[in-house]
Amino acid sequence: MQLLSTRRRRIATAVATAALVAAPLVGAVAASAATATGTVNTTGNPGPALTVRAAPTAASEAVGKRSDGATVTIVCQTYGQQVTGTYGTTRIWDRIRSGGYVSDAFIRTGSDGLVAPLCPGTTTPPEPTPSAAVKATIAAARSMTGKYPYSWGGGSYSGPTRGICCSPSGIDDRQTVGFDCSGLMEYAFAKGAGLRLSSTSRSQYSDGPRVPISQLRAGDLVFWSSSSRTTTGIHHVALYVGDGLIVEADRVSGPDLRVRAFSTGETGVMPSVVRPIG
Repeated sequence: MQLLSTRRRRIATAVATAALVAAPLVGAVAASAATATGTVNTTGNPGPALTVRAAPTAASEAVGKRSDGATVTIVCQTYGQQVTGTYGTTRIWDRIRSGGYVSDAFIRTGSDGLVAPLCPGTTTPPEPTPSAAVKATIAAARSMTGKYPYSWGGGSYSGPTRGICCSPSGIDDRQTVGFDCSGLMEYAFAKGAGLRLSSTSRSQYSDGPRVPISQLRAGDLVFWSSSSRTTTGIHHVALYVGDGLIVEADRVSGPDLRVRAFSTGETGVMPSVVRPIG
């Protein structure tokens, strides 16, 4: 949970250089009933035109261009070459109605995920095999489940601690030894990967590095905010462990430190996740 803290640590983040690429399919494509629209944004005033490719890869044949600011109709989406652009790094490519593909990294759709049906023949890329550091971090978080209660302000990189007074609901946890959501993350990453995270969910999100939730993988931090999904409204964090599951500390009926099923469509889930282990 979000707490005031003087301990802040900016986790170093490598920012990939944006590359202007776009992608595949020659020939006009008929629109379906489930199309979406997007706006080309290549950064600039105006930015350079976006190349339309014959396939979802920057190496494929160029079959057209779309000017910065142009509206495109997205007939379907698929996975292809990873591209870094205006809206981060993604493997999603948009098949447009006029024919060809453009990288979703340069298309403003209002979402970091899929907004149109998958193109025929598309297969979802498998989650990468977690690194040793990610596996150790997940194991550290799992090792605490069912052992301690939720404690507002409790937990640190060294393990469970007494909480503080008082939670937003007025609960005094000064005599309760355990973890709150961000304290559990602190412990897991310190124990598993030797990383010192900030001590609040809000600062953990600010520290980054952030990637779109459409690229979610094991070892990522998932965040919840108010209905507006703003950074200032962040109030909860959990560790994604793969296979649609998270480890979290929350004051709930049953074990407060638990593994549960997770959906990116849950109310308040932030559109980006934090990846402390690259």
